[in-house]
Amino acid sequence: MKSVKLNKLIVVFIIITPLIFDQGCKKQQKCGCGKDVIFELTDGQVNVYYMEASRTAYFFPTTSSGSTYYFCNPGEWIDYLKKFPQGQLFLVSGKAYYECTYLMNSGNYGYYIPPTYQVEVSNIKEDRYGKK
Repeated sequence: MKSVKLNKLIVVFIIITPLIFDQGCKKQQKCGCGKDVIFELTDGQVNVYYMEASRTAYFFPTTSSGSTYYFCNPGEWIDYLKKFPQGQLFLVSGKAYYECTYLMNSGNYGYYIPPTYQVEVSNIKEDRYGKK
């Protein structure tokens, strides 16, 4: 009789212990356009590059040369961008997301990998600072 009660107590202990000490799990960041927003750019000063043939565009912030940002929606902006030379300074606004390849690779290597993001650009305008 005592062993049955002891067995039941052990089973209850095994079930309840993880619930008591559960610290929760960290949410895995989702990558790609339209997933988890990391931050929002508001008139970030950037150098923009584009490839008209493949209708892709990307930029590098002037304050952080290691990071690369790819447009989520380059088709909306490529006609505007091709009016300007490659590397033109622009002010860009939009929501930034992790780029999936970067997110997967950043934890697999023991050395620093510059961050790569995707941005759903909501506004882009020529940086007129210092120009007439």
